[in-house]
Amino acid sequence: PRVIRVIGLGSPFGDDRVGWRVIRLLNGRLPGTVDLVALDRPGSTLIHWMQGVEHLVLIDAVRSGARPGELIRLDPAELDSGGARLTSHDLALAETLHLAATLGSLPPLVDIYGVEINGCTDQHLSDVAEVAATRLASILAGLGR
Repeated sequence: PRVIRVIGLGSPFGDDRVGWRVIRLLNGRLPGTVDLVALDRPGSTLIHWMQGVEHLVLIDAVRSGARPGELIRLDPAELDSGGARLTSHDLALAETLHLAATLGSLPPLVDIYGVEINGCTDQHLSDVAEVAATRLASILAGLGR
C-alpha cells in the first residue's frame, strides 16, 4: 500500500494551531494507510517525516493577505524561498521542501493547504479558523480510499 502522511504544522498559539485541529478532526475518519501527524514548528526536521512517504499532505496557517478562514492550496514548485514567508515558523516551508528535494527526500506527490489566519495572539482557535479546519477536514476525508 502507498504511504500517505498528513502533517498538521503549528504552534500552541491561537489560530497557528489550525493544522493540529485538522489532524484531530481527521482522526478516525481515514483508513489505516493514512498516517496523521501534528508537529510543533519542525523546521528542517520535517524532512525526517518525509521518509518512505509517497503522498505528503501539509497543513499550515498562513498569512498571505487573503480573507481569514480562506483555504489556499499551494503548489510546492510555486513557493518562493526567496523572501516571502507564508508560514510563521523558524524555517520557511519553501526552504525545507527545497532542501528535501536536494537530498532526494521529497515525496513524489506533495499537497500543501494553507488556512489564512488573522493572528496568533489568542489562547483559543477562532471561530473562523474552526470553520476552515472543519471544511478542510471534510475535503481531506477521502484520502487513501
